Amino acid sequence: MKLNVDTLNTFLILLSLVVAYILPFELFLISYAILGPLHYITEINWIKNKSYFVNEKYWLTLCIILTVIVVIPALFGLNFIEDNLPESWVTSINYVRPYTNMAIFLCLVGAFIVLLIKNKRLQLLLFLVFGIVSYFLIDISVFNLIVGILLPTLIHVYIFTLLFMWYGVLKKESKVGGFNVILLLLVPLIIYLLPSQENWKIISDYVKNTYVESRFYLLNVYVSKTIGLSDGSNFNFTDVITSKIQLFISFAYTYHYLNWFSKTTVIGWHKTINKQKLIILLSIWITSVVLYAYDFKLGLILLLFLSFMHVFLEFPINVISIKEIVKHYSKKLTG
Repeated sequence: MKLNVDTLNTFLILLSLVVAYILPFELFLISYAILGPLHYITEINWIKNKSYFVNEKYWLTLCIILTVIVVIPALFGLNFIEDNLPESWVTSINYVRPYTNMAIFLCLVGAFIVLLIKNKRLQLLLFLVFGIVSYFLIDISVFNLIVGILLPTLIHVYIFTLLFMWYGVLKKESKVGGFNVILLLLVPLIIYLLPSQENWKIISDYVKNTYVESRFYLLNVYVSKTIGLSDGSNFNFTDVITSKIQLFISFAYTYHYLNWFSKTTVIGWHKTINKQKLIILLSIWITSVVLYAYDFKLGLILLLFLSFMHVFLEFPINVISIKEIVKHYSKKLTG
């Protein structure tokens, strides 16, 4: 019997939750290193074949430029690169560093502009206006938290995945799909109600060191501070609140990746991959996994361009999902 995609996703939500419950810290690293790169390259290839979901030819160039602005400070911050750079280069890179969150914000705003505004002059004007606005926001902590920390992480993997699924339900009117949206929405509550486990306190030195060196623990700290469960001044691997937040983070990332791979027959992203592309994509993926295995932090930084590029190129899909959901319920309200 052929497994329905919506039923498969119910299973994947539950599977991701169960494994995250057993291994709240370990699962995130496994998913990020193995599923993450494969997701980046296959989705970028699919989006490319969909003309990036926008009509504006400059959109790809804009995404590349903004991604470079985000990635350069981290890439050139590697010791073996920074130590061999001229002092003037280091100064220039340090000058760019505060504007990385501004670049992320402008890419999201840009997605709304290119999809909702047709007039080229108005597009340019709006880019300039939001560029000026974001310049004055870069020193505001709430802006940096939402745009710099949450947008490319949990908003991307959880909120936008939820909206994409919701949009799909409205198109197909699937009851199981609707159930999956509700189930996904309830996951934070389910995690809150789940009992803690003693094995959460048993974490290997490798996992601890990887979280610290790669600064993954900061997302946990910021989430804890945002929802008022801590003051954000410390991080304790053995704390129950820390473990539950990491459980959610691990679940969100793992299901985000699995949801993409489950959509193969629905959106047909595999059909855009010929033999030559398959060899190239598999080579990139294998190299990525080897990099993570050799040095997780090094792999993280070297793959940062692909990571952010896939986030940025996905923004138009997120905008379309939001637009169609709003349109659907607006029609219902207006009769």
